[in-house]
Amino acid sequence: MNSQRLEPTTPTTVEALLGGVIVPTLAPFEEDDQIMRQSIADQASRLARIEGIVGIAVSTTIRERQSLSLAERLAVIEYTRKGLAPKQLVLACVGDLSRDVEEEVAASKDAGADAVITFPPTWRNGSESSELGTHSVRLTELVDRMPLPIIAALSEGNTADDGQVREIALLGRDGGKVVSVATENHDNALQYDEVNKVFKAVYQPLACLTTSKDELVHDLNTGADAVISCLAYIAPHEVAELYRTTRSGRFQEAQVLHKRLSPFTELISCIGQVKREMVLRQIVHRRGLLASTYARDLPETLGYSLARKIERTLNETALTRIAWV
Repeated sequence: MNSQRLEPTTPTTVEALLGGVIVPTLAPFEEDDQIMRQSIADQASRLARIEGIVGIAVSTTIRERQSLSLAERLAVIEYTRKGLAPKQLVLACVGDLSRDVEEEVAASKDAGADAVITFPPTWRNGSESSELGTHSVRLTELVDRMPLPIIAALSEGNTADDGQVREIALLGRDGGKVVSVATENHDNALQYDEVNKVFKAVYQPLACLTTSKDELVHDLNTGADAVISCLAYIAPHEVAELYRTTRSGRFQEAQVLHKRLSPFTELISCIGQVKREMVLRQIVHRRGLLASTYARDLPETLGYSLARKIERTLNETALTRIAWV
């Protein structure tokens, strides 16, 4: 492990989360199913050199996370940290928020993580407010025992009236460890605005991370503090520039940048999760951002039609292999 690294603190984590783009990466595998540790450090190092990239999130794909052992997930954290600058963040997804992940959160901290992404249990809509309060107190006690700041991931499609939104807001209010919320694939602009208002109304407003593809520019213009979208993995330079243009009020330029990337959104939005990961691996490998397209428990080939769509999309967007030298 990296013994020279400074201990992460919540204030520096929050400051970084308010500053730019976080890239959710995938782990490269050898054909014998072993993760490529040094390649993980190399790809992190490449992304770290791009202005506007403030961190990397690992194990965010449920399928990949479940295919890795705890030791492998910790190795991904460790080698990602090796490739980043001290002020850049490593965010590690640990799955559902429960007592079962306490040991993994502690181990993730030792491996080099600055914060963890977790999914609070969904509260039942229509339940009594007093029950929600009791439930929230228990979760707050659990959160306060965690050794790292927490980014609460909001399930796809939630509205401002849903129990999970209220639950995360209560955790943000009562638990100092909850510093941010990631709006999971929230491509409904109106719903996003309503949900965002709830989190910004907390006494200590939560940093809002948008995972959107279709509404990325809208989200950044209406309250999102940072980006953690797969588009940032496909086109890190372009998404970092999109973030800068929105922050400087150059909204028309941001729209042009976003429109350029729209063929990727169309490509990955109409396929299932497994094929989506396969497509993403192919694209980022072609761009020099992933050492191998192979992954444990994934089919080895996409099929001719989907492979041709990837080729056409790369040509249409003029996103070629990135020259790192």
